[in-house]
Amino acid sequence: MFDMKKLVLLLMFVCIAPLATAAERLSVVTSVKPLQLVANAIVADLGDVEVLIPAGSSPHHYSLKPSGIRTLNNADLIVWVGPSLEQFLTKVLQRADAPVLQLLEVSDTDSHGHEAESTVHDDEHHHHGGEDPHIWMDPLLMLDAAEKIKNALSAQYPQHAVQLEKNYQAFADELLTAEKQVRQQLIPYQKSGFVVFHDAFALLVEHYGLNQKAFFTVDPARAPGAKKLATIQKLLKTQKVGCVFVEPQFEAAVIKQIVSDLPVKMGQLDPLAIDVTLAQGYPGYLQILGSNIESCLQ
Repeated sequence: MFDMKKLVLLLMFVCIAPLATAAERLSVVTSVKPLQLVANAIVADLGDVEVLIPAGSSPHHYSLKPSGIRTLNNADLIVWVGPSLEQFLTKVLQRADAPVLQLLEVSDTDSHGHEAESTVHDDEHHHHGGEDPHIWMDPLLMLDAAEKIKNALSAQYPQHAVQLEKNYQAFADELLTAEKQVRQQLIPYQKSGFVVFHDAFALLVEHYGLNQKAFFTVDPARAPGAKKLATIQKLLKTQKVGCVFVEPQFEAAVIKQIVSDLPVKMGQLDPLAIDVTLAQGYPGYLQILGSNIESCLQ
C-alpha cells in the first residue's frame, strides 16, 4: 500500500537539504581581485569569495555602491589591505557586523580598537603614510595573508578547520613552486632597466631584485605632469632602459607618444589581475607578471 506520509517526508528532506547545505557555505568578501585569488584558494569548495571593487576600477578612488554595502553585510569575513589603500572602506568597516581582516598595519590598533594584522615589511618606496599598500606584489606576503585568512575562518568555523588547513597547504605548495619558477625566469633580467606607469610594483621589484628605474605617477588617476614626462624622456634617452610598462586600466597615449621615437619596447603589467581567472589563481597571476616582464626585457 502506498505510504503518502513517507512520500511527504521524503520530499521535505529533498527540498530542505540543499538549503541547509547552502546556509553552511562560507561567504568571504575581499576588496581587490588579487586578494580574492588568495582567499578563493583557501575557501575553495567550502564557499564563495566575492570581490568588492569591480574590474577596471582603482581602489584608491572607488565609491562604494549600495550593492557593495549589501555584499559586505552578508559576509562571514571581510578581507582588505587597510586605509592606506581602500580609504573609502574605513568608515564602512567600522560599522560592519562581519569580522574584518586588515592585512596592512597603519597603527598599533585597527579601526575596531583591536591589534591590527600586518603582513608588510619595510620597503624603500613609501606610500600613504610610509608603507606600500600593494602587498600582493610580494608572494611571501600573500602566503602570510593566506595563513591569516585560514586562521580567521578556522576560528569562526572550527568544523571546517581541517579542510581549510588542507586548502592552505595546497595553496602554499603551488605558490612556492610558482615563486621559484618566476625567480629563475627573471634572474637573467635583473640588471635590465625598465619604467612602470604607476608606483605599484615596488614590492615585486624588491622581491625579485629587478631594476626599475622610474615610474610615471604615484596615483594612477592623476596623469603625469610635463616635468615628470620630460624627466623620464631624458632617462629613456640616456640610460639603458629596455621597456616601459603600461597598465590595462589606463589610457597610455602620452606614454606611447614618448616611446614611439625611441628604441624602447612597451609591455603591460596589470596591478589588479583583472583578466586572471579564479582557476589560474594567485600563482597563475604571479607567473603572468613574470612572463610579461621577461617578454618585454628580452
